[in-house]
Amino acid sequence: MKHILTGLLLVTLFFGCKKDSSEENIYGYEVECDHCDISYLDVNQRQVQVRGQRSNWRIEFPSVSIIDLEIVATSLSSSNSMMVVHILENRSKVASRSGSGNVTTSYKSSSSGSNSGVTSSICGAPTKKGGRCQRKVSGGGRCWQHN
Repeated sequence: MKHILTGLLLVTLFFGCKKDSSEENIYGYEVECDHCDISYLDVNQRQVQVRGQRSNWRIEFPSVSIIDLEIVATSLSSSNSMMVVHILENRSKVASRSGSGNVTTSYKSSSSGSNSGVTSSICGAPTKKGGRCQRKVSGGGRCWQHN
């Protein structure tokens, strides 16, 4: 009886902890804006437009092994307020861009499934002098000072 229980425990540990090799990445994007239009090519390369979006918008493309995605957000707010666009891989930010007026960011995954498709971008955070931070950041997001 003791050997059977030990065997069942080992089988459960071995098969229960094994990662499913057929698991695919989940890609998506997130836009933060006061009032904006969003456009992108979906996974079938069809132009999609989201008009008059307010606040936060997020969409995911599950079960996609590779992706070539470009997101464009255009402000409709008269104050030209700050907008932020993130491209996500497994719900983590892999490319980000911020600004006012018109913001574009893109990401192309590698076919091997590794993170070699991570792109560099500019921080873009507002500075004290009224400009935008020009530090390069790997994989999107903000630099060390504006994080």
